[in-house]
Amino acid sequence: MAKKKVLLMGKAHSGKTSMRSIIFANYLARDTMRLSPTLDVEHHHVRFLGDLVLNLWDCGGQDAFYESYFERDRETIFRSVELLIYVFDIESDCPEKDFDHFAGVLEAMEENSPDARIFVLVHKMDLVAEEERELILDDRKRLIEESCVGVGVQHFQCFGTSIWDETLYKAWSEIVTNLIPNIGVLESHLSDFCRICDADEVVLFERATFLVISHAQAKQEVIDDGGQQQRLLSAGEEKDNNDDTKDDTAEDIVGTSEENGGAEARPTSPTSLGSPPINPSPSPDLDVTLTTNDPSNTNNQQQLASAKPQFDAHRFEKISNIVKQFKLSCGKAQSQFQGMDVSNSKFTAFIDAFTANTYIMVIVSNTGPNSQDWGHGTHKAATLMNIQKARSHFEQFIPRS
Repeated sequence: MAKKKVLLMGKAHSGKTSMRSIIFANYLARDTMRLSPTLDVEHHHVRFLGDLVLNLWDCGGQDAFYESYFERDRETIFRSVELLIYVFDIESDCPEKDFDHFAGVLEAMEENSPDARIFVLVHKMDLVAEEERELILDDRKRLIEESCVGVGVQHFQCFGTSIWDETLYKAWSEIVTNLIPNIGVLESHLSDFCRICDADEVVLFERATFLVISHAQAKQEVIDDGGQQQRLLSAGEEKDNNDDTKDDTAEDIVGTSEENGGAEARPTSPTSLGSPPINPSPSPDLDVTLTTNDPSNTNNQQQLASAKPQFDAHRFEKISNIVKQFKLSCGKAQSQFQGMDVSNSKFTAFIDAFTANTYIMVIVSNTGPNSQDWGHGTHKAATLMNIQKARSHFEQFIPRS
């Protein structure tokens, strides 16, 4: 069992307690209003992915406590830290003092845990007018960068967050992914599984928190109307300098029409992990890099560009938020969430319990000559069979507790 010390600090008043309760204690955002701010240092041991235990030190943000952190308890608090999560309150009355404390924390980290990864959350962004959020967040990021560079910290990540939307899940998914030791191997096998299922995307969620821990995107060869070869980029793959590729991915499943929650009897199929995909068909909804040598062939490029919708970069975290709230509703009704299928005219998404510590989502496009059947019937059975057969394989990389 691996234990990781995570330091949670900042001047966000009750914000730190709220976000911790939403992510790890299954609170809804509206239920956090009755939580009290952290006093002094609170210790929480949070189990994540079975064998990974986060030793979470939640440090109160009152000025008097910081004097103790920097002087009497300096070594105890800042020693052997794996991750520092520092939270700023966007509505703080004393931003100058907040940055003074932040600089002091960075100095203590450099002295006691120089290899720790640093994440900064600019919290309560929902209190800022929507049209001003990007500008204000960019300005706050600039000040944070100046503070980090001033004490010699070169590597950090900064996020704008709110308990009322998916940004909190986005930030914490990035944070916890840094604690998974074999994440590269896991992503590689998830890419293979995506190819075998002939899926557009495959997403892996942690079972308790429903945070995104890994995802894979299809990479296929397709031919356009002019007979020119095109290549679909997989997630995280960099484009060549001559490529005309946009950072879009598969469809957002939020707001679709047909839902079927809970466990159901599902048919089986001989297709399983390691078998070739059934009726592989290209998905027009993914990134396409044109490799044509004909500079005059602009019509096809324009048609392909106009056919591609712009996809939401936060779609996975929105799904995390929605499904976790649905899971909590099931628990209140004394029911256990097993999975669901979500389908419309463009795609079908399968969300199912996967390993002992994860859920999986497989998205397939409703394209090709039999588009009405894609994601249903035989294709649905094959996808669910592949999920079933892959469980024991992925248990090797996500061990039981």
